Amino acid sequence: MSFSILFQNKAKILQKLFSHTFSQNIWRILPHTDPDRSEWAVELRESSEKNISFAMIDLNVPELSWQVTPEGADWWTSLTAFSGDHIFLHNYRYPDMPQPTDLLAIDSKTGNLLWALPNYVLVRTLHNDQLEVATFKSDQFQKSIFDVKTEILTPVAEEINLPAPEIILKQPVRYKERNVYFDRLASFLTDITGISKPICIDYLDERPYMMFSYYIYEQEKVAQYLLIVTDQKEIVFKEKISEGRDGVGQSTMMLKNKVLVYLKNNNEFSSLTFSY
Repeated sequence: MSFSILFQNKAKILQKLFSHTFSQNIWRILPHTDPDRSEWAVELRESSEKNISFAMIDLNVPELSWQVTPEGADWWTSLTAFSGDHIFLHNYRYPDMPQPTDLLAIDSKTGNLLWALPNYVLVRTLHNDQLEVATFKSDQFQKSIFDVKTEILTPVAEEINLPAPEIILKQPVRYKERNVYFDRLASFLTDITGISKPICIDYLDERPYMMFSYYIYEQEKVAQYLLIVTDQKEIVFKEKISEGRDGVGQSTMMLKNKVLVYLKNNNEFSSLTFSY
C-alpha cells in the first residue's frame, strides 16, 4: 500500500516535479556535471532476463527523453560519467574480472551509440570535449587525452592539474546504531512522527529543510520512508518509498539545484522542487 502526503499548507515551498515508473529496476542515476543543466542519466536492469537499458530524464521539461539499449551494450555495461552531450559507459569484456576494458559514448540527446574506444577506460572528464583515458600496457597504465569529437588520442606529456570541481550534488550521510549521532536523530524522528526506533537513517541537510530517508520494521519486514521537515519541525512531506524489504538498501536521494531526486520501489524516479 502506497503512502504519500504533500502537506497542503506548504505547497508553495515544496512541489512534486516529475515521476516516472520503469519496468526495470533503477541501478544507478547520474546528474549532468553542469550545475545549470537538469538532465539525469539512468541505468536500468532486469535481473531475471539479464536485460539492461539506459534512459534520459530532463527535469527542465520535465519528461522521459528516451530509453534505449545502445549497440554494443550488454549485461556487464555500466554507467560511468555524464558530461557535455555525452553519456559514458564502461564495458567489461571479461565478466570474471572486475576491471572495465572498454569505453563507450552515447549521445545524451538521442541515446545513440557515438563511438567505442576498445582497451581504454575513463579516468576523468576534462574540458573542451576532452577526456583523460588510460590503457594497460607493459604492466602499467598509460594515460592519454581523447577528443570526443575528433576521436583522436594524444599521449599525456605531463600531469594535468585542474581546479577543484564545483560541488553540485549533495548526498545524504548514513547513520546506523553505534554511530555517535544515531540516537539523537532517531529520537528526533520519534518526536516528529511517533515511529518506533528506526533501523537506519539517511540524513541530508539543506536549511531550512532537513531530509530523512529512514527504515523501520512493519509486520516483520522493513519499510522505508522519506520525510522532509523544516528547521521549525514542520512536516512538509512524507512518503513510504518501499515496503516488504528484507533489509536496508543503498542511499536513495540526491539534491541538485533545489531539486530533490529520490527512488521509490527500486523502479520509480521521483523528484520534488524547493523554494527558499
